[in-house]
Amino acid sequence: MTRLRRLIAIFLVVIFINGTTVLACGPFTLEAVFVYTVHPDYPLEKFAAGRIGVVQPSYARSYLYTAYRYMSGLSFTPDEQKALVELWKDRLDFRGEDPSGWSKVWLEARKKVAGVQDRGEIDVHRSREKPNEYEYYVNCNKDSFETAAATLNQRIAKYGADSPAMQNWVAAQDAVFSNCTSGKSIPDATLPAPDAVLQADRAYQIAAAYFYAADFDEATKSFTAIAEDPASPWKQTASYLVARTLIRKASLGAPEQKQESLRAAESQLAKILGDKSQLRFHRTAKGLANLVRLRLHPEERLRELGQVLLANYQNNNLKQDLWDYTTLMDQRPGRDQSKPIVSTNNDDLTDWIDTFQSPYNTTFDHSFERWQTKRTDPWLIATLSVADGKHAKAPELIAQALNVKPAAAAFASARFHAVRLLMESGKNDEARTLVDQLLKNNRDQFDTSTLNLLASKRMLLATSFPDFLVYTVRNPATLSWNDDGREIPVDDDEIEAEMKALKDAPRFDYDAGIALNQQIPLTILKQAATQKHLVVSLRRDVAQAVWLRAVILGDTQTADELVPVLRELVPELSPLLNDYVSATTPQAKKFSAIYAWLRFPGLEPVVDIGVGRRTPLNQQDSYRDNWWCGNAFYLPEEEKENELETDGPPSFTARATSPLLFLSAAEQATAKREWSTLGQLGAAPNYIAQQVIQWANRTPNDERLPEALHLAVKSTRYGCTDKDSGRWSKAAFDVLHRKYPNTRWAKMTPYWFKE
Repeated sequence: MTRLRRLIAIFLVVIFINGTTVLACGPFTLEAVFVYTVHPDYPLEKFAAGRIGVVQPSYARSYLYTAYRYMSGLSFTPDEQKALVELWKDRLDFRGEDPSGWSKVWLEARKKVAGVQDRGEIDVHRSREKPNEYEYYVNCNKDSFETAAATLNQRIAKYGADSPAMQNWVAAQDAVFSNCTSGKSIPDATLPAPDAVLQADRAYQIAAAYFYAADFDEATKSFTAIAEDPASPWKQTASYLVARTLIRKASLGAPEQKQESLRAAESQLAKILGDKSQLRFHRTAKGLANLVRLRLHPEERLRELGQVLLANYQNNNLKQDLWDYTTLMDQRPGRDQSKPIVSTNNDDLTDWIDTFQSPYNTTFDHSFERWQTKRTDPWLIATLSVADGKHAKAPELIAQALNVKPAAAAFASARFHAVRLLMESGKNDEARTLVDQLLKNNRDQFDTSTLNLLASKRMLLATSFPDFLVYTVRNPATLSWNDDGREIPVDDDEIEAEMKALKDAPRFDYDAGIALNQQIPLTILKQAATQKHLVVSLRRDVAQAVWLRAVILGDTQTADELVPVLRELVPELSPLLNDYVSATTPQAKKFSAIYAWLRFPGLEPVVDIGVGRRTPLNQQDSYRDNWWCGNAFYLPEEEKENELETDGPPSFTARATSPLLFLSAAEQATAKREWSTLGQLGAAPNYIAQQVIQWANRTPNDERLPEALHLAVKSTRYGCTDKDSGRWSKAAFDVLHRKYPNTRWAKMTPYWFKE
């Protein structure tokens, strides 16, 4: 239960980091990330050192701040770079100190007192009051246990470990810590014998008990009384804890008293910071004062931090300042409204981040005006990011982008957008020349995401099919489970050998997969399988896709031509291909191919995007990626558009597609027609069942039919189905049991399956 509470508490902190939280349910599949959009390429140390690549508006704001500084000609010291990376990893990895061992120091110290019984680990998480009782927060901090242990050791030295006074002291402190997780246990104010030191300790224990029991009014009253007692050794500590209690009350108490409590805390902290006798509390008091200011005066504090973060001196508090700044950015009014935020801050950083992250085209005018006024690289990149190639200002912006020097932090972003705008303005030859120069002369200074973005543009600029194929092959920036949208790379220490082999294998990104699957006709696509322009793994994928697609579309000539290639690339399929070749009629060939498809559930008439199916072609996949999940490719157009829309800032990836320059109008029309025909098939198991049933009616004595019917039924259970799949499952089941009731395949098929 303790671990669960800790995870919930961590989750409650995390949901405020970037303003949104993405949750998903398993099973999770390995994903190839070609272009990072949540954060820069790993290792993050390179970004912290100034290798910023193409800056994405969708990056979390702490990365945008870093990019802004570098593009402005500022930099970070090694210590500041380390602080940046620590902040990023804390957020991405949900890192935080594990509190499970905090109480150990106290538990060990109390063993020194004679007659004290052992007690178990103390859970430091406490549930909030209703209606938030399923939310937990860290109630007892590490320093609480350390202070208790240190004080106990001092008192033992004075009174002795076997004295009744120490037994009573430990019992009272145990009562204090019992409030860490629940309840309200307040130590008795009465002592066995009068003693000024122990009486002061007891007053402090009582105040702490009220604090941990979430009775903040009584805690404030008790700590205040101690702070006003000149004889108490806890006087200065209590003064500081008055402020902490008021802040805790503001966080966990009634919403209507929040501002009042924060103002009282602000006043108390000002007293401490103005009192030289409390110098030992000044550092922590200053941190609390910044926290109060952040909550009480958010806009003012945001402006302050925007200026502090751009100051040209080493910031030893950079991690906390940036954390506070981005938290304030996330929590501003209007972040969740469906309109742009108009920055009310005077600092350039906040204005730039707001503008750069806005998903609205209306930001162009503001961005362009700011760039004209300031003539800085951050505003040039912000303007380029929202510019359209057909805009009247596009030529001027392209020229300015080309003036950015290779050594500048903005170079990768400027050149990428120059290519994009040239393409949008119809200057494809200039765009192609520019990309080729960049990939030849500047490749070493680009991260993988930038290289893949440039390759995606160069692919669309190809003038021939072989030229096109060169730029379809890309190495992912990383492999990630990405179940929560954080794009965290897989950990080499936690993955099996098979997965390690996947890491450096080239693959098809989204745009390449869509082009190969939807935009290129079979007559051209087959060249990718027969000519060795692709690595073997990708050529194998294309070969099986072209062969099966040709079968489905009735293009027997293309299917026949691909048989020798398939034998070479998928040798385990050879016996079934022999049956296909020996078939004497188009119908017999088609059934032989359908039978091979049933035996090899990994075959599909499309190439995989990203990692794709990892299960061998002749084995059934555990997660139903069998016999082609074709429905995923056939969303209505408006549904496809909505699928790519997000509420957050836009990002530049290879998801956008456009007509391929090397295809004629007739070839484009043929590809569209072929793809449409595939789309009309519906769910693959339905189509397969229909084909097998038709062959059973035509040629009932084919010895392969009982097994084919069994597998057809099986495909409606372990393949991707739709509302009609149950009907076809039953139809195949009925034919199997009616025509072949005594076969082992009928006995292996006791059920048919609904959707």
